[in-house]
Amino acid sequence: MTMDPGQTAAHASAARIGRWVISAVPFGWTWIPNFGVQKQAEGVVPSNIYLREDVLLAGNQLALYVQAQITIMKRTFVDPVIAGPAPTQFPGADEAALLMIKHQPSQGATVFQVQHYVRSGKWIGIATLTTLETELLKVRPDFDQFMKFVTIQPEAA
Repeated sequence: MTMDPGQTAAHASAARIGRWVISAVPFGWTWIPNFGVQKQAEGVVPSNIYLREDVLLAGNQLALYVQAQITIMKRTFVDPVIAGPAPTQFPGADEAALLMIKHQPSQGATVFQVQHYVRSGKWIGIATLTTLETELLKVRPDFDQFMKFVTIQPEAA
């Protein structure tokens, strides 16, 4: 992606990560190919928005996939606080859900993650904001803006 932060790209020049199509980057964030975007600030651990994708192995319900992810998080993080999932809307998706996780790694700072799960057919897109809890109110509006810059490429026929 060659545009300046905060500018939009034409559809043909938009960046892609799998079926995710990213038409713009919020001001102050840096595009990282095959990952997503990152915001660095002096003296603070960078905030990241990571885009990835997966495939439903059975069924067509997002809820089962998200519950499996929650089980993994409970095994991975020490005493995570999990809110959701809550249904949400995403253009072009069959269904979408929002999940929030707060956990404290061994370094001591509390980490907050906001995850959007998006299902289109058997395809699952996951957009994850990871930031320090102290930075959440500063970067959450950028994450919400970024999610408006992201679309799903239709499945190839």
